[in-house]
Amino acid sequence: MIKPYYLTITPFFPTKDDFRGPFIYDQVQAIMKTEMYKVIVLKPKPWYSFEKDYEFEGIKVFRFKTYQLPSNLLPGLFDFLSCWSLSRKIKAIGIKTTDIKIVHAHVTALGVFAISLKKKNPTIKTILQHHGFDVLSLENGILSKLKWHRSWVRNYGIKICNAIDLHVGVSQKTLDYLKTYDEITIKESYVLYNGINPAKFYKIPNSKNQNFFTIGCIGSFWDLKDQITLLKATQILVEENRSPIRVKLIGTGTTLQTCKQYVIENKLQDYVEFIDSLPHDQLVYFYNSLDLFVLPSYHEAFGCVYSEAHASGVPFIAVEGQGIGELISEKEWANWLIKKEDYKGLANKIKEIKRINLQQNLTKSILLEDTLTTFLNYIS
Repeated sequence: MIKPYYLTITPFFPTKDDFRGPFIYDQVQAIMKTEMYKVIVLKPKPWYSFEKDYEFEGIKVFRFKTYQLPSNLLPGLFDFLSCWSLSRKIKAIGIKTTDIKIVHAHVTALGVFAISLKKKNPTIKTILQHHGFDVLSLENGILSKLKWHRSWVRNYGIKICNAIDLHVGVSQKTLDYLKTYDEITIKESYVLYNGINPAKFYKIPNSKNQNFFTIGCIGSFWDLKDQITLLKATQILVEENRSPIRVKLIGTGTTLQTCKQYVIENKLQDYVEFIDSLPHDQLVYFYNSLDLFVLPSYHEAFGCVYSEAHASGVPFIAVEGQGIGELISEKEWANWLIKKEDYKGLANKIKEIKRINLQQNLTKSILLEDTLTTFLNYIS
């Protein structure tokens, strides 16, 4: 008996040179392990690209050409060509449309491919997974501030969303943003938190420096990630009693120089270290070297770094109202969540956690096997 096909269509999937999309790799791998479906990964590329199909850690990734204007200009204008390209690719792989059971597209614009395949086989279940709060991509592209173009993008996204069978959000907060559009009728929705692969993130005994209380932060240096709030809290802790504290921040971006300048101006060089990047397979060692993980981001749909830290035995502090807060019980919000840009509150929480070695508990399992098994049972 031939297993039904489960098509994953995603713009994010790791390559040898670019590790973006590891959570989708883990998702695909977990679905494969259930042996319920034959999983096929399809990744779009620009029409002028010569990139070929490739394999990443045992998973074959098929590339297909898409036809669109650069910088998110007038999305959907050439969808008929892009869908034709996908159909050709599927035929070349040897897949019959009648054998496809699930088409799981990531980000709204790629939902058009799921819809086009369902038109050929109405029994297909279409899934659209949303990874951020800007669910219709209104903020993308050079014309994102122009009213007429935002209207175009909005209407395009609404049309796609209304044709989808199941909307999946990486948090309930993400789905709540989708629900703010009155024109969208959500037939069905499901919260699928980005699960953790325990083979990649786990506790390593005796990995911490006993001489210091070490705080880590991972995130691109953008205004919304708000690393400056962590640095201001660090300044308070240092000035109060020259605390034996160390802060390590990983990432690059537009606000990095501002943060470095703040460290210099406030004489925090002995306490703060900036690291551009780490190989993904080294992150588990970084997490295990920490006593606490802090990312004061105030626009975070979920934030895999929080769950990665927790799986590595490290508690985290986040900003209230973000996706990760859904995994913290309301009675513990005061321990682990701060208000936006509240560096004084952050400093106080760090002191309390340091003083009593506060332990963190989540309300749901974040193990990939648990989250995916429940999800697959649901869609089946």
